[in-house]
Amino acid sequence: MESVINTIVWAAILQGLLLGLLYIFSKRHRSLANKLLGFFLLCFVMEALTMWIPYNYVADYSIGQYFDLPEVKLFFPVLFLHYVLEKIGKTKKFIRFLVFHYILATMISFLTVINLIIFLATGNSLHDYFSWDTISTTFMTNQYYAFFLTIVVFVIAVVEVLHYKDEIKNQYSDLGMLQIRWLWQFIFSLTPIIAMWGLELLRIALGGSGMSPFVLWTWAFIILFIYFVSFIAFQQKNLFDGAPQLIIDKEFSSVENQDQNKKDLTSMRATIEDGMNLNKYYLDQDLTLYDLSKEMGISSRAISNCINKELGINFNEWVNNYRVDAALKLLEDPDKINFSIEGIGEDSGFKSRSAMYAAFKKKTGFSPGHYRRS
Repeated sequence: MESVINTIVWAAILQGLLLGLLYIFSKRHRSLANKLLGFFLLCFVMEALTMWIPYNYVADYSIGQYFDLPEVKLFFPVLFLHYVLEKIGKTKKFIRFLVFHYILATMISFLTVINLIIFLATGNSLHDYFSWDTISTTFMTNQYYAFFLTIVVFVIAVVEVLHYKDEIKNQYSDLGMLQIRWLWQFIFSLTPIIAMWGLELLRIALGGSGMSPFVLWTWAFIILFIYFVSFIAFQQKNLFDGAPQLIIDKEFSSVENQDQNKKDLTSMRATIEDGMNLNKYYLDQDLTLYDLSKEMGISSRAISNCINKELGINFNEWVNNYRVDAALKLLEDPDKINFSIEGIGEDSGFKSRSAMYAAFKKKTGFSPGHYRRS
């Protein structure tokens, strides 16, 4: 059984190494996010080597003690959070947090470099200059800090992705930007790893020693992550790639209160609905709240507030309802019988087939094909 486990682990280590290098140097899917994902996998590989390598020495240099090989656990939560933030365009918001922890993680891993320099210069190591208690305490402090930091960044990742969904729903009309199931898979695939890691640290804190089932289960989940989830995440574009970037409408924000005082929500609703019906802004596949605000000369916040409170829906759903209505007319038009459903979707303002089908399901409960005139 042990030989089977070792074979699987070493196969995963090799796979993780190859995938990590692919993610970092890929030209087809080149992005900062994928480079971060590659380094994330390489940290798993480094941690696996530290734990599973069957030797205690290379020549006269020990590789079986704390900090003899690079300690990279603190990189796990930092790279994980940075990857998620890069995907949803929120890196700048947490840049100081990330920089601080990158520096801290680098300093801890740099202890191995110092250890090597001391060994090459004197034949000794850090363990010859500091007591076992000092080395052990430093190592375990790093372990516990890395674990609690992982919990913190996991919560941050979940909260920021939820904020991303709200932002898209209230500012963008492209429904395809809400297709982020893969990102949730990436985030929550780490929960069993975190759970097993926490149980192992608790066992150690209570006086446990040696290899435990928690360690084996942790690596089982890591292997699954390496083989499946990471590759799915690697293939995805950054969520704002190709999307129009919003600009805060400063020219309208100062008159927002005046707008709200002059017009109640009902009259504003009539204004924006008349404007949408007359000018067919929904036919713009990349329509944003800011675009509509600029066209109508009304604060984007006022428009969003009106749609949310008066209609009880978000900007995304509101615009796509117009597109569904436009598509229904084309689908039921006998002169358009030879038009493809995808073509009708594009003519109605939908950016993709999946966006069209999702909007139809939400508004009507049926797919576009249900309304195809026979």
